[in-house]
Amino acid sequence: MLNHSADSLPTPILVTTPEQLNQCIGELRCCDAVALDTEFMRTDTFFPILGLIQVYNGHSCWLIDPVAISDLSSFVEILVAPDIVKVFHSCSEDLEVLKHVLDCIPKPLFDTQIAAALSGYGFSKGYAGLVVAVLGVHVEKGETRSDWLQRPLREAQLSYAASDVLHLLPVYRQLCENLDQLGRTEWMAEEMSLLVVKASIKNHFSEYFLKVKGAWQLSPQELASLKLLCEWRELEARERNRPRNRVIGDKTLLEIVLKKPEANHALSDIEGMHPGLIRRYADTLFELLQRGLNTVHQDCPKTLPEPLPRQAGDLIKQLKKVILAQSELLDLPPEILAPKRDIEVVVRSLMEQKKVSLPKNIAEGWRYEVVGQPLEQEARKILS
Repeated sequence: MLNHSADSLPTPILVTTPEQLNQCIGELRCCDAVALDTEFMRTDTFFPILGLIQVYNGHSCWLIDPVAISDLSSFVEILVAPDIVKVFHSCSEDLEVLKHVLDCIPKPLFDTQIAAALSGYGFSKGYAGLVVAVLGVHVEKGETRSDWLQRPLREAQLSYAASDVLHLLPVYRQLCENLDQLGRTEWMAEEMSLLVVKASIKNHFSEYFLKVKGAWQLSPQELASLKLLCEWRELEARERNRPRNRVIGDKTLLEIVLKKPEANHALSDIEGMHPGLIRRYADTLFELLQRGLNTVHQDCPKTLPEPLPRQAGDLIKQLKKVILAQSELLDLPPEILAPKRDIEVVVRSLMEQKKVSLPKNIAEGWRYEVVGQPLEQEARKILS
């Protein structure tokens, strides 16, 4: 276990001026790795609002205040520096807020939660639990529901924010050693490359309807309506900076398409359509609904696959056994090898196409060797 005494940790520096930010950046330029975290608010907005950026280089800890410093663009230099590894824990939301605020994806990346899973610490390990497991240090988690936009920030908030990065670098170093000993350093590099690519992809408004639960029930023309309604709702949510479900929820949009209301009183019978929404949006909803229903067939989306039938359960169990066997053999969480949705893709290909088709997630890279090939073999036995 690494020696990482709480007594040896530095007092965090609150960065509230461009001059302090430049000094911080100057000290970070020569580092091989920096620990990063963000605090943000997103209770009633579409876009996350950045409240703090925490940075630790192993010697100094800075808490960068984006409320006090309106222009953080100079910090992008550090976030994209190719010789500095950016160490986060469970970084998907951090990447989202930094992409929104600074229009960049930090790289190269190292996510300690993913590295922990590949090192035998379990799936989706929390930061505090991982710090205890690796360093034997207890981390206080008392400010998780803080208002990070209030000023001045309280001492307890600053201390909590700093603690989220002060232990990350020694955890990172130990996990790198573990991965090297296990021969999984390349696996980790592959996971991080995929993470950067995924974070960089822009979500097209036109594809959101595919995420609506129950959309498989709809005909091509109904899907065209749902697609238009989801595109409109996406623009409205962004323009008003409100969460999607605070504009209109997925379930309500689906019900509108299924019930095809033609007047306000019919809209009011749909769950989620309160009077204020009807006054504000009724005309738009009717117009988009009809426009979708009038779409010519060749311009409509294709019908979506139905949920797998009950008899698919036995096939899912049979293939899951392969995942569990590999999981035990490699001391890896089954979830990181192949989530249930990947197994369902294989089962669907067996039942509907009478062939073995692996999803991209397990058809390429390190997963193909450790889980894709065994799944293919088992699936072929089922077919034969």
